Amino acid sequence: MKKILGIAFLLILQSCYFGAGLVEKEITDDYWLFANNTLDEMSIWFNAEKYSNRLIVPETVFALGENGDFIIAKSHPKNLESGIDKSVTYYYIIEVDKKSPEQSPNLTLEQFENKRKELNIPNDLDFDIVYEELQ
Repeated sequence: MKKILGIAFLLILQSCYFGAGLVEKEITDDYWLFANNTLDEMSIWFNAEKYSNRLIVPETVFALGENGDFIIAKSHPKNLESGIDKSVTYYYIIEVDKKSPEQSPNLTLEQFENKRKELNIPNDLDFDIVYEELQ
């Protein structure tokens, strides 16, 4: 009986102890798409150092694309009281070679398109990964 309880206890604590997230997708060597418990926690993190990560794009990322030089992303803002605000969409451009948490945050569609032209981001870079349920 003690063995069964011990195994059950380990299974219950598995996600906390082993740190497995719901989504852990490497975008490039230093950038990760991550959601711990629910998809509405989806965010992009920068691996700054061996044991240090920094948030680049806060919750809730619902679309992204990358080509090795740039990562583009769309997100809806989220707060604890009202949840995801799908009426607002922010755009992000991450210059992969900068290897920096300081990137182009909270752009409107017009700002995103202007910055995209300024940085000569190819037109074929599109939002390839889309989480429809968050859109």
